[in-house]
This record gives sequence, C-alpha cells and structure tokens, in this order.
Amino acid sequence: MANMSYCRFENTLNDLVDCFNNIHEEAENMRDERCRKQMIRYLFENIDFIEDLKRELDNPGMFIDDKEWEKEMGR
Repeated sequence: MANMSYCRFENTLNDLVDCFNNIHEEAENMRDERCRKQMIRYLFENIDFIEDLKRELDNPGMFIDDKEWEKEMGR
C-alpha cells in the first residue's frame, strides 16, 4: 500500500529504523531477502546524496538531539 503524502515520512521512519536494526540478518523469505539486498545496494548507490543532504540540513535545530531521538524511538 502506498503512503499517504501527508504522513509518508512518519509512516516510513519506524519501518526504516526496523530495517536498519535487522539489516545484518537474512530475511525470512526469498522475496524479502531480495528486497533487503536491494535496499543495501540503493543506500550505497545514494550515499553521496545522503551525505550532501546531511550537510545541507546540518544546522542547529534542524535535527532533534540524541536524547529526544531515543525517546521518540522508544529506547
């Protein structure tokens, strides 16, 4: 199902965190394993974009601090 544009980032964040927390584990089925590998490849292919984005957004107050992030993620 597609994400609704008004909450796509909110909906995707928890899934992305879950994927990253389990990225070193082989998926439970071949379809998901193929997608896990594609995700890793996609991240590598876009690392320069991600680093550029981080630099653009790396202003005080742009990102929540580590303590707030841990609270948001329920850690």
